[in-house]
Amino acid sequence: MRKGIWIALAFMALLAVAGVLSELEDTADVKLTSAPQPLPPVTVVNAEIGTHTGAVTVFAEVAPRWQVDLRSRISGVVSNQTPPALAGSRVSKGEVLLQLEDAPYLANVADARSAYESSKLDLRKARNKHRIAMKDWTAAKPGETPPEMAVHLPQVHVADRALKATEARVAASEYDLRSTTLRAPFDGIVTRRNVSPGATVHEGDVLFQILDDSLLDTQASVSPQEWALLSKDWSDLTVGVFDERGVKIGTAGVRESGGFLDPQSRKHQLFLEVEPLEEGRILPGAFVELHLPVRPIRNTLRIPESALTQNGFVWHVDRGNRLQRFAAQPLFRDIGDIVVAAPEELAQETGLRIVAFPMSAFLPGRKVAPMDLEQGK
Repeated sequence: MRKGIWIALAFMALLAVAGVLSELEDTADVKLTSAPQPLPPVTVVNAEIGTHTGAVTVFAEVAPRWQVDLRSRISGVVSNQTPPALAGSRVSKGEVLLQLEDAPYLANVADARSAYESSKLDLRKARNKHRIAMKDWTAAKPGETPPEMAVHLPQVHVADRALKATEARVAASEYDLRSTTLRAPFDGIVTRRNVSPGATVHEGDVLFQILDDSLLDTQASVSPQEWALLSKDWSDLTVGVFDERGVKIGTAGVRESGGFLDPQSRKHQLFLEVEPLEEGRILPGAFVELHLPVRPIRNTLRIPESALTQNGFVWHVDRGNRLQRFAAQPLFRDIGDIVVAAPEELAQETGLRIVAFPMSAFLPGRKVAPMDLEQGK
């Protein structure tokens, strides 16, 4: 009986709640409006289809034209009177860098000269003996040709060759004596010194490393696609040299164009001579940007780098203010812009409104409100 009462009360409470909800029901009507939704704005830049030029940017290292490891030509002990040619020192051509003890080489020169004088005397004796034998033969048998052995002619030949050999030994010993003094082969900077006074050096040991910072070269590696864009008239080509901040610090001229591909990168090689705008502005070992001017390219568009999407599309707004796109690949970059080939289907257009900052939500054919980049600023 009690359970039935509770069920009846619960049912009555449910009916009461339903009644309250029906009174609170929202009966507001939705008013339809005919106002059009605003079109999404897009920033565009005007790009003309025509002939464009620019530069191919490559990175390169500046190197001295002349750099050498100076090796000892002979063995010996470094003299205590050797000049202080320390690492970092600037030296002039012919300046003494190192002196070896020369006593053994002075003795070798003396021995060689003594042997040379002895050989000269032997040759004189052989020739004198030959003349006497010729006179005796002519007196005894006039008109007949004497055998060589009878007039001591072979002895003359042997003595003559011996004299030439001793003369060569004198030259070699004098060369070794001169080699006890190591001199700078050109004006430059000592970048490394590997020897100290009192040390024993052997033939072939590297004693110094010197570089010439007055003549600077660099080598540029260019891909086959970039190579096809370059003008091949190297005589009139002036290449800009820029530092890591983009500041121009020099120019370069093409010295040679390699007729080969690098075996590792498979790229063309250009060899350039660098000319700094200011002395000391470009140092050996510096990494620089080279801007290689390209020949004029027809049927191309110059657009901002930001206009090219990551998946390789360029968006533009057609005459009906609808979004369109085409696939593009940069031919070259130039100071924040890129130059791309104009698509064949747009070849009749004189210019395009390129979307400067495309979005991933763009869909072809969508109507937009184009806004000029300068107007947006």
